Amino acid sequence: MKVAVYTIALNEAVHVERWAESAAEADYRIVADTGSTDDTIERLSNAGVTVHRIAVRPWRFDDARNAAMALIPPDVDVCCTMDMDMFLERGWRSKLESAWKAETTALYCRMVIRSSFDDPNPIRAYPSKSFHSRWGYRFRRPIHEALFFSGEEIPSNTDQIVMHHLRHNETNHEKYLRLMELALAEDPHDSQICFWLGREHMYKNQTEQSVELLERYLKLPTSKWTDERSEAMRYLARMVPEQRASWLDRARIEAPHRREIWLDLAEEFHSRADWLNLFWAASNGIENARRTGSYLDDPSCWGFRLHDLGAIASWHLNAMDRAVEWARKALELDQNNQRLKNNLNFFVGRREEMRLQK
Repeated sequence: MKVAVYTIALNEAVHVERWAESAAEADYRIVADTGSTDDTIERLSNAGVTVHRIAVRPWRFDDARNAAMALIPPDVDVCCTMDMDMFLERGWRSKLESAWKAETTALYCRMVIRSSFDDPNPIRAYPSKSFHSRWGYRFRRPIHEALFFSGEEIPSNTDQIVMHHLRHNETNHEKYLRLMELALAEDPHDSQICFWLGREHMYKNQTEQSVELLERYLKLPTSKWTDERSEAMRYLARMVPEQRASWLDRARIEAPHRREIWLDLAEEFHSRADWLNLFWAASNGIENARRTGSYLDDPSCWGFRLHDLGAIASWHLNAMDRAVEWARKALELDQNNQRLKNNLNFFVGRREEMRLQK
């Protein structure tokens, strides 16, 4: 098996050495530079990476990545697409050779999102189609580009190969917005682009456009992923406050396994002082929800807040054993929170008072 790691680059000097070292187990390391003005090219060459200068006009991510893929030698069996701000954990080559079967066309590895190299704590993790066969694949979409296979795709998955992505916030939202609008114009039935474009408008506080796109997304026949559909409903609940309860309930029906929805519902019931429904939402979110492993998982929803709200509801319902249990768990998850400490002490005292009154 011959393996090539490839990508595109533009002013990525700060990432070069780490990227090149992590890809060193490959037979080929190939970078298509799209016009760097720093010393990216020099650093890549010094690291033994094959660098090609390319120009893509007008700019599209799919055209750039397809150009890079075309530069991979024909004797390669497996390709790894890895951006410059990503890196593979050591030992990935042997794990790839074990996981890749004769019939495999693509392999999903574990993608771990981190805020920086110095901070090992993951923001989130999800499966990523980072390995694919040399022939039959092309990138599509001018942005949020994805790999598509010309025949019957036979994917596989492994958690043994881990790729880290050092996420940064330096995004040209205006440029990305134009490219997403182009992507949706090229394929009006692309539900994922419709979702992402609606989300981008929400980020820019362009509520009318966002609501229109997200409602359109929910009506598309290609909109079938329940986790993503429920996320669109959560966004609509935020932007259309008079329909908040309705959208959150629809999101719950769509994806009852997502804690994010139960926390949103819990906050809504807490704002209304609806203690019975708050207890119901907290119970379901704590006991029945799970992480999905997708990019939609919100780590903050797995913090103290749902237990905190559940404890408050339990107190109001005089379910003091449960109030104490959840208050303790909330404090475990945020040990320096003085309010949580005060709440726990109060609940313990209240439980003791109720026992003495019996």
